[in-house]
Parts: sequence; structure tokens; C-alpha cells
Amino acid sequence: MRRLALTHRAVLNVPLARDVVGRSGDALARSGHLMTERVVRALQQRGITSVYVEDLASAGIVLTGIAPQAVTAPVQALLAEFFARVQRAVEPVANQPAPAIVEALRGPTSPVASLRVNSLLSEIRNAAGVMAKVCAEADGRTGYLTDRTPDDDLVGHSLQVAALAARIATALGFTEEALTGVAFGALLHDAGLVFVPVDIRTSPDRWTVPQRLRHQDHTVLGEALLTAVARSYPSLPAIAAEHHEAQDGSGFPLGKRGGNRVLRSAERERALNYLSLPSEIIAVADRYERLVSPGPGHPGLSPAEARYTLSSEAGTKLNAEVVARFLDTFPALPVGTEVRITGGEYDGSRGIVTRPPTAARPKPQVRVYADRTGEPHTPVDVDLARFRDASALLDEGRAA
Repeated sequence: MRRLALTHRAVLNVPLARDVVGRSGDALARSGHLMTERVVRALQQRGITSVYVEDLASAGIVLTGIAPQAVTAPVQALLAEFFARVQRAVEPVANQPAPAIVEALRGPTSPVASLRVNSLLSEIRNAAGVMAKVCAEADGRTGYLTDRTPDDDLVGHSLQVAALAARIATALGFTEEALTGVAFGALLHDAGLVFVPVDIRTSPDRWTVPQRLRHQDHTVLGEALLTAVARSYPSLPAIAAEHHEAQDGSGFPLGKRGGNRVLRSAERERALNYLSLPSEIIAVADRYERLVSPGPGHPGLSPAEARYTLSSEAGTKLNAEVVARFLDTFPALPVGTEVRITGGEYDGSRGIVTRPPTAARPKPQVRVYADRTGEPHTPVDVDLARFRDASALLDEGRAA
């Protein structure tokens, strides 16, 4: 199978490899359904931007997500319940300016003062620990693809970020207890988005300045909210506040800095103007998740493309050492990556990686399915290691 944008010409007249599911959980199109022009238009009208298909070029290729549905389903139900309770409680103040909301949340008559979520938060933390154990050693051969609907930027996004954060924390050598803490923090890092209208959250390409500022306020709003309702978990408010800060101080809301290291001195750990390591891990997971996940108006990047973006932002936006450790967990050209061959007998041809490169074997195996003009032909598996002058580059056509 392969993931294709609905605008990609190869998506027509091939069967779906996976069900296309809407935000409410209903199936918009079933696996095996033929992708006719009518089906494509109907899915686009529902906000779907990419699908998994099974064609000759990708037959036998299996793409796995970072978080299996069987593991995320219990966490998803708990997280949805938490956000629903919070949403109802804060509704009277939700449309006020951010400073007024923060003041209300911290005041003696806080709208969340009577919110009973202690046992629910405990359940979420326990479920986060179970999910983290499964995702900690996720197979990176296909990169780390996510599985959520394009407009689910709260519960679905948070689940995938938690799974990615668990994978990163494992690569950094975290203990089981610390791993659970990172996954738990990731599940609630965007809690402040309950104060941001859905139409703002799902249309970042059309933000006005006030809308952009309102979205940025979700960090301070999340901090205030979690300080009020999660007193037993003091790390949660800090993560909510810091996950959009940057290593060079250019992030928000406070312009804190990072040291681009995993290990830091006790003095640096206590410094109020420096970022905590869990926040830096979640920042990397959050960025990767946004890159590879389909969103309103864009189909999502391939893991190989997301690697390039993370590398370019390491050191300035993201913790360079955390990024490096994360990228070490999956190949530069994961299975399923659309590539163009340069040099050798198949120069200019297009293909899909079926066996990723390794340190011992630096060239991938590629299933070549189209010539240099883009004309499809019978697919053929080609081991580029057999061709001294041949190499594989990311296809600019960007199928994912």
C-alpha cells in the first residue's frame, strides 16, 4: 500500500487499502472500494486530503502507524471525556480575552473549581503508561505514520504526539516511570486549545493577526487550566506552557531558551528561563506529528520529508540532540517513500522504497513503476546496490 494525496493522479481507479474514517468514527469509504472521481470529490468535501491505496506499484508494502488502534482506543475515550468535561465547565468564560480567562481560572470562583477529574486524570496517566510501553519500541522501517482525521487537532493529535514522545524518550534512555510521565504530559499538552474556536484551529492558512494570537494563547491558557485541575501533577502545566518555545528564544509565550542537549547541569535544570527536557521532547513529537499528519488543505509529508524539516529546525527551533536521537530510530528513506532514481540504467525513473538503506547497505531497494516521463509501466524491483552510479532521491511529485 501507499499513502497518496487525493490530488495525485495515481489515486484514481485503484482500491482503498484502509477504511477512511470520519471524525465521529463513521466509515466514509471502506477498504477495497474503488477510488472513482465521484468518491474522490465526496471525500474532499468531507475534509479528507489523503488515503491509503493498494495498487500494482505498492502491492505487498505494509505501512504501519506509530500507535495501534487497539492501544489508543482506551486512551482516546478517557481523553475525550476529560476534554468534554473541561469544555462544559469553561464555556461561560471561553470567549473572553486570554488574560481574563487566566484570571478567572486562578480566581476563587474559578469555573473549574468544582470539576471532579482527579480519578479521570489518574486513569489517563495509567493508560498513557500502557500505550507508552507499546510505542516505545515502534518499528521505524516505514517511518512513523500517524492515524487521525485531518480536523482532529486535539484528541487525535494528542494521542499521536504521546506515542511519538514515548518513542523519542525511549531512544534517550528514559526509565519506565519517566516514559509514562512524558506520554501523560503529551496527552494534555494542548489542553488550552479548548479555548480556541474550532474554525480558528482548523484554518491556520487563513489566520488574521488576532486569530493567530488567540491560537498562540493556548499555551498560557493550558498552563492556567492544568494548574487549576491537575495539582497532583505539577509537570503538566509546564509542558502546556513550553511546547511552543524554541531553542534560540524565538518561540512563545515567554521566549525561553534551550541548551540543545539531553544532559544538563542541576543549575540549568532549575533555571526558570530554560526549557525542561520533557517539553523539548514533546516539541519534537508535536512538530513531526503536524508534518506527517494530513490536515485541512494539505495531505501531510512523507516521513522522509519530515526528517528533512526536523533537521533544518534542529538547533534553532528544536533541541538538536533530541532530534538527532529521534532521527536515528528510522531510516533516511523509509519503506514506502516515493523516490526518483538518478544515474544508472533507470535514471529518471520513479519508484517506491521496498527495503530501506542501512549503514551496512547504504542504497535502498526500489520498486520502479514509471519511466522518466512519469508514464507507468509494469513494476520491477531494483536493488540500487547493484548499480555503482545509481542513487535514490525524494520524488518532488510528493505522493504522500
